[in-house]
Amino acid sequence: MNTQLTDLMQRATENLEPVSPDLLERSVQHGLRLRRRRTTVLGLGGAGAVLATAGLIAGGIQWFGNPSDAAVAGTSTPSATPTAKPTQAQVDPRQTLKTLRLLLDAPGRTMTKPETWGGEKEGFTAAAYVVDDGKGAARVNVLLSGGGEQNPCETSSAGCTKFADGSSLFAATEQPTYSDKRQDKYGVVSNYVALYLRDGRMISLTSYNGPAEKGSPHTRQKPLLSVADLTKLAESKAWKIPPAAPAKPSNKVAVTPSSKLHPTK
Repeated sequence: MNTQLTDLMQRATENLEPVSPDLLERSVQHGLRLRRRRTTVLGLGGAGAVLATAGLIAGGIQWFGNPSDAAVAGTSTPSATPTAKPTQAQVDPRQTLKTLRLLLDAPGRTMTKPETWGGEKEGFTAAAYVVDDGKGAARVNVLLSGGGEQNPCETSSAGCTKFADGSSLFAATEQPTYSDKRQDKYGVVSNYVALYLRDGRMISLTSYNGPAEKGSPHTRQKPLLSVADLTKLAESKAWKIPPAAPAKPSNKVAVTPSSKLHPTK
């Protein structure tokens, strides 16, 4: 291109008399410099546009973050592990024994022969102490059931008190242990209460006038705890009752004071 421009300018001025010998050469060189400058400016302008575009793209990526960052910031990824549903804790018979001791403890009383039975498989927990207040030893039992026992207050009002919250209390006073001549020999009687909650669970307590329900003679005239005393214990919020059971297991206790409220021979 530079050679063609030089030839054209020479042909255009070949018949002219230059003012000085180097005029033509200077004119040609000036034209070349102008063309190179224009080419350089255009090149720089194009490069600047490219750089500006790249800068905008980079700035946009920096501002908005990369695609993975946008996904993390804009969306919530659900946890792969579902939240565990709360379950009701089973009650240990040892806890029942501990609560019974806490509620029976009083000045002048000694407690011996701790006993527990029942558990998660049985659907109930039970505990007992032999308590002596200086007037004779007396066994005290407690049973906490998840339910399934027949509530006598559903079919009869004898010995029953019904409450506004749907619960009911059955009570029996000085019930004999035996129904035959053995009663004359041993003379053991008991006071008994059973508090039935609205959901079917039950709290029952028995107080004897001797160290055992059967097989041992009585040691005092009346049971250690009255029906009023037992009712107060049954209504205590300290008991941890097993979860409500949908059906009655075959090995659960009945509701009468003379039933197997504790293991006997």
